[in-house]
Formats: sequence, structure tokens, C-alpha cells
Amino acid sequence: MKLRAGIVSVRGVRIALAFAPARYLGAGMGDALLARLTPYFPGLPIMLVSIKAGKRRAYATFDTSTLLAELDLENIEEHPVDLDTPPPDTRELPF
Repeated sequence: MKLRAGIVSVRGVRIALAFAPARYLGAGMGDALLARLTPYFPGLPIMLVSIKAGKRRAYATFDTSTLLAELDLENIEEHPVDLDTPPPDTRELPF
């Protein structure tokens, strides 16, 4: 599965956004997708977002209603995330 994603700052907090099909914006499928995305954005809260016909929807493990209204989704620097390939290893080597 390939998604578009980006990292934004809202109220001084960095959040990872992943643009997902609307069917993933709820408990169950959304939780599974959030779990799959976690290794790609270690340490960051993740919000799933869908824009269809100009309407914005979101799902996360936190309240998204206020944050979604504050996001400028049209000007996010997006990067592709391929969930079928392992995330890059960002750990520092011990030497």
C-alpha cells in the first residue's frame, strides 16, 4: 500500500499526516493503518486524513477536530510512503 504523507507543525507540535482512503478513517481499519505507519514516523503522533469533494475528514488516537481545521493541507510537502517496504533505519550506529 502506498500513501502520501508529510510532517507538519501545529501549535508547536510536530504531527505526521498520511493521506488515506476514507474507509480507513475509523476504528479498526484506521487503527491497523496507524500501527503500520508508526515505524515510518517514530516518536510522532500520526493523523490519517482524507479529502473528498472538498470535505476534510481525519482519524487518529487523539482528537482531530480542532487540529484538522488549522491545517493547510494544500501546501504540505508530501513524501510517498510504501508500506510494502521496510521503513528506513534511522537509529544511530553504536560506534
